[in-house]
Parts: sequence; structure tokens; C-alpha cells
Amino acid sequence: MIVSLMILTFWGVRGSHPVPGPDTARYGGHTSCVEVTSQDGSRIIIDAGTGLRSLGKNCAREQNATGQGDYHFLLSHVHWDHIQGLPFFQPIYKEGTKIHIYAMRSAAEELQSVIGGITSHEFFPTPLESTPAEFEYVEVTANKGFKLNDFSITPFALNHPFGSMGYRLDADGSNMAYVCDTAPFDDMLHKKHFVNELETPDVDDRMSLSAMKKKVIDTIRGVDTVIFDTHFLPEEYKKFPHWGHSTPEHAIELCEGLGIRRLILFHHAPSRSDTEMDKLEEYYRQLGRARGLQVIAARENMALSVGLSTNPGFAT
Repeated sequence: MIVSLMILTFWGVRGSHPVPGPDTARYGGHTSCVEVTSQDGSRIIIDAGTGLRSLGKNCAREQNATGQGDYHFLLSHVHWDHIQGLPFFQPIYKEGTKIHIYAMRSAAEELQSVIGGITSHEFFPTPLESTPAEFEYVEVTANKGFKLNDFSITPFALNHPFGSMGYRLDADGSNMAYVCDTAPFDDMLHKKHFVNELETPDVDDRMSLSAMKKKVIDTIRGVDTVIFDTHFLPEEYKKFPHWGHSTPEHAIELCEGLGIRRLILFHHAPSRSDTEMDKLEEYYRQLGRARGLQVIAARENMALSVGLSTNPGFAT
């Protein structure tokens, strides 16, 4: 039995860059953006990739009807595919809009200059600072929870170049976690730089990786639904272990045995066609079933109830 509580809506599911076209029409070509709503309609937006434009059109219609425009964003980090939608979020061009952006310190410090840079007059017709919206940037700290309307939010550190933040959200008696972007917690520790090849972790790095992995496991244990960065297949990961992304195998291994009901594959590689995604989803659906997990691949415009299961294992 599943009691429907929070709703997840996927507005962008790709990684790296958008890929519109006939080969990606069913799963979608926009980059990361997930909307989470509580029973009373409170909204959290996780990441601001190009999928944010479509969500923004819906939000603008609501704002026209209600006159209210208060939006809360949780950002994993400020890589291009996770912020590119902000200048195209329609409500920022309406008087009375308030945008609250929550991000790790480096992201919060950089975001204003990053977004300001891509909307400067050389590149964009309207500088961000010229829009009617009021922006607030709020620093979040790993493992330091906070309340936001109906939601209790727990940030946790992930393994990605220059850092990334995952989030656990609890509301209305249900819960979910967003784990994106991250590499596994075994092969190498990503730091504040990009590398061109695998860097074998030393003793200190292995201790940091172990501690990070433990904290992720402790934080997501028992949630109903986990959205996980599964950008690579195993053979692809072997070629690019230094890019800071995971595979479905990594996600299943991490989630197995934690009382998690459902795993959602996310941040799909831009090269992955709909046909390839169909095959991938079916393969990992079967693999997940054998491990006690319901596994599905995220699609644009997919809306899912996040419930509280009476059975912490696999449920249909």
C-alpha cells in the first residue's frame, strides 16, 4: 500500500547539454530540473537546467491568477547544465517575484557573477540585475538541515569536481532524495579542479571518500524515492572516471538494503536516444527487481507520487 503525498515532476532529465530532436522526444532533451510539491502546494525547485523554461511558463500562469511569486531553488552546483534555465524562467520578468536560491558556499558566492556573466549585454538582451525579480542567495552547509515551508531539507556532500550538494526532502510524512551530480565513492576523490585522468586516492582521500559515502547512506536511508545521477554505462565510466558521474550499477549498489522503495535513473547522457533509453530502462528494471528496488528512468513531464510504503522493499 502506498499513500500518495509529495509529487515529483520532471522538467529536465539530461546531463551536460540539451539535446532536442526526434531521437530524444519521448524521454526529453532538457537538462536537470525537478519540481517537488507538498500536499498544500508548497513548491521546491531542484536545479535550474533548461527544463526550467517550461516550468516557468506554468508558474507565470499561476502567478497571474494569484499575484504570488515566491520561488525556492535548491542547486546542486553551478555547472552550466544546472543553471542555464534561470534567465528563461518567466516569473523573473514580473514585478513582485522573489527568487530564493539555496546552494553550497562556493556556488552561492559564484552564482550571481556566473548568471550575471551569461546575461551580460554581450550575450543576452536583459541583464539579470535589470529584471524586476528580487534575488536572495542562501548558503547551505552539508549535514546542516533547515526548514522551508512544509519541507525539512538535509543537504549532503557529493563527489564531483568543485563539489556538488545532494538533498533529502521530508514533508507530509514522506521523503525523497536527490543525488546529482556525483561520481562513486571508491575510485577517486574529486576536488576543486578538473582532471584529465583517474587520480588514485591516497590514504587521506580514501578516508574522505569513506566518510562521504557513509554520510550519503545515512542520509538517504529509508526514503521512499531516490533520484540518482546515472549518466554513464559501465563501459563509458571506465573511459571517463574523472568526469564526476555514476552508473546505474553504482546507484543500485548504494541504494540496496537501505529500505528505499524506488530508484529513478536521471541525468541521462545527451548521446542516449529514446530507443537506447528503452533498452537501458528495461535492463535495470529487472536488475533492480532482483535487488528489491523499483527502477525507472526519468522522462520529461513525468509526475510521480512520493508515498510512504508499508513494505520497505520492492513495490509495484
